[in-house]
Amino acid sequence: MERENPPQETIKLLIVDDSPLFRQMINMILQKHPHIDVAGLAENGEKAMKLVVERKPDVILLDLEMPHIDGFTFLRWMMAYYPTPVLVISSHSDGYSIFRALELGACDFYGKPSSNGELLEQPKDLISKIETLSKISKESLSKKYAKLAHSKKRVEVPQPPKRRGALSRLLAIGASTGGPPALVEIVSNLPEEIPVPIVISQHMPPGFTKSFSERLNKLSHLRVSEVDGGEPLEAGRVYIAPGGYHLLFEKIGSRVHTCLKTKTEEDRYAPSVDLMMISAAEIFGPGVFGVILTGMGDDGKIGMSKVKKEGGVTLAESEETAVVFGMPREAIEAGVVDQVLPLHKIAEEIIQYYRRFPK
Repeated sequence: MERENPPQETIKLLIVDDSPLFRQMINMILQKHPHIDVAGLAENGEKAMKLVVERKPDVILLDLEMPHIDGFTFLRWMMAYYPTPVLVISSHSDGYSIFRALELGACDFYGKPSSNGELLEQPKDLISKIETLSKISKESLSKKYAKLAHSKKRVEVPQPPKRRGALSRLLAIGASTGGPPALVEIVSNLPEEIPVPIVISQHMPPGFTKSFSERLNKLSHLRVSEVDGGEPLEAGRVYIAPGGYHLLFEKIGSRVHTCLKTKTEEDRYAPSVDLMMISAAEIFGPGVFGVILTGMGDDGKIGMSKVKKEGGVTLAESEETAVVFGMPREAIEAGVVDQVLPLHKIAEEIIQYYRRFPK
């Protein structure tokens, strides 16, 4: 006799959006998913506050631009008093607002499709994100963001030495859900004279990585940019893999350049942390410092294994601060992580590591 799968727990969802059409459309989609129950609909932050207190939702879908009390004000209030996983809903053209919301405590975002029909026909990504966020406990969310709030003070460590000449080392970072604010925490604390290039693959759809790189550029001492493909890697620069592409590397003469590979239908993640780290390890060998941050799934486990095999150094974010501990856990349990640290200690460890090398 076959064992039946246990029924899925019902997810209570609060939808906060000033568009009646969008609220109605989400309701239509969720009727086909009985394990998701719409616990309330709100057209502004004021009504959303009341529903949070009354209904205690598991996940909140949040629009940012609303009358009366906007999404940002609501988010600050909620994270202070009723920490709840939030999925920001916004257009592709509003990248600045999205990343500001993630820094205020939102866990992830969903870009509105160009047409309502597209969302009705292909709701899989939206449903998947709701299910992922529902697994984040409110207690852990409260503790993690309390720690982050106390870690805003800049890391006070000596500047690492300048290093010139041919590059032989690389810092490679991978992240997914919860990654943008984690990356801000790390990159904003790295000094301008960091003696290596920094490459980042953050799971993000096309159209958002450019806005994210621009925001990160404003918040850090380093020059941050989205990769165009073909750039030579330079120390003290941060290269963000564009959504929909994989970031790889190729050696041309004595220099290493970026190389973009287009996503295929078979690719689960694009950019892929695994592909970036494998390529980095093949080019830089033992010179790679691989870091895996918060995220759902196992992307990065194979890449970190390759870094470790080639003699590189590996570090993972701890469960203490990871919004979703999936990706770090997979790499840790695979036995390919040298060190596990909370987010607020990672930048200091990176700086201290590179200070060990001579000029």
